[in-house]
Amino acid sequence: MPIPLGPSARIHRLTLPLPLALRQVNLYLVESGEGLALVDTGMATPDARAALQRQLARLGHHPEQIEQVFVTHFHVDHFGQAAWLQGLGARIVMSRVDGERLRYWFQQPQFDRQALDYFSDLGVPQETLKRTERSMASMRSVAHPFEADHLLDDRARIELAGQAFDLLLTPGHSPGHACLHHAATRTLLVGDHILPHITPNISISHHSDEDPLGDYRRSLLRVRGQGYAVALPAHGENITQVDRRVDEILEHHLQRELLLLSLMTDGPRSCYTLSEGLFRISELDGWETLMAVGETLAHLRALEVQGRVGAVREDGVTLYCLLHPPTPPDHSAPC
Repeated sequence: MPIPLGPSARIHRLTLPLPLALRQVNLYLVESGEGLALVDTGMATPDARAALQRQLARLGHHPEQIEQVFVTHFHVDHFGQAAWLQGLGARIVMSRVDGERLRYWFQQPQFDRQALDYFSDLGVPQETLKRTERSMASMRSVAHPFEADHLLDDRARIELAGQAFDLLLTPGHSPGHACLHHAATRTLLVGDHILPHITPNISISHHSDEDPLGDYRRSLLRVRGQGYAVALPAHGENITQVDRRVDEILEHHLQRELLLLSLMTDGPRSCYTLSEGLFRISELDGWETLMAVGETLAHLRALEVQGRVGAVREDGVTLYCLLHPPTPPDHSAPC
């Protein structure tokens, strides 16, 4: 059922297929007497394009009518068809942070190679890295280069099909992940910030020293207690109890943190070895393994920031261990 935004405006959910273990992604069509706008695009695959055209047609529309596309964040299942829609006349809008990251990703061919070297340093086996390299190449094949027409900062006001939305920067899942708030109806389009049945992947990029899990926790608290009527996620059904879901996700990460600490009680471990204790690595494909190791590293970074975990280099691999008592992080100090 569409969500009404006003007398002649509504939001429709469009569901497109993904060639991933996560089988579908939700897009949101903002429709009014003033035009059409789309939130996210799906991947650039023939199946996704056909599904988008088919679902638009059911509503009496076609892709050439879409005037604006808002991309919630820099991940391929959310921006893959942006270049095609831009070529049809749509103007692409996203947060400044992720827009700049996206430009870097398109313009730096060594990005993937650097990422693989980085994960090798974390103890990922070479055969796993080869699978990951194939997965990374596959992801690039379903994302055609483009540059956003407008880059927005936190709290910016944006009109989509004549409807006013406020941008909320919610870093964590990506550095510039952004939600859109329709204040008149207390509707929040949350992208991958809050999902109903799974938790968004929180990973560290190889070219930063960020604390994405710390950012994510703060971003979750930013949307908690705001009285949203409904949150519209990129995967799964609508979320009507936003605060409860936020609390569940915060508790999930707390339990993961405690489990990770318990895995280090017997001495230093590589990030990859620790990820085997958090995830069923043997059952994952190359891309999923990358996300599992990246999320494990995000937890380790958060624990480093808290002064509870330290790191040391051994035989070309970074190992992590408990600090007793906890101390401020010092990457040069042995465990």
